[in-house]
Amino acid sequence: MELGIELIKLASVGIISGLFSAFIANKSHRDKKWWELRVSAYQTVIESLSDLVYYFDKKYTAEIEHRDLNDEFEKELSKLWDESFHKVRKAADGGVFLFSEEVNEALQVFMKLGNDHHNTYFEYLDSNLFSAKTCLESVVKSANSDLRLSGTWL
Repeated sequence: MELGIELIKLASVGIISGLFSAFIANKSHRDKKWWELRVSAYQTVIESLSDLVYYFDKKYTAEIEHRDLNDEFEKELSKLWDESFHKVRKAADGGVFLFSEEVNEALQVFMKLGNDHHNTYFEYLDSNLFSAKTCLESVVKSANSDLRLSGTWL
């Protein structure tokens, strides 16, 4: 009889510890995958905003200096704009569950700026360059705090 009770105790300890280990491993795996997804999203937005800042900076500088950009460089900038703007637009539309509220707000402000009316091309470039830089700074700052790993014991 004592042998049966001891076997039941051992079996129950094994089952409980196995379930606890499986729970911890599953939670850790889900948290890691979620963090990796967020890192990828932040990385994409930061790269795209950086490209847009470069685009607006080059156009702005050329406008200030009253010079034309050569056709090859103009095509590169146009390609950069096409790829980057659409990534930022998609992130602004679908990043609600991936990004912090500050990032979502900064992305929404950046996207709304395209609807503003500007009197000159120079004003358009100046406004968009400032907005892109501000948005980039906000995203980088938030990414630094949002993606920081917390030191938990599990």
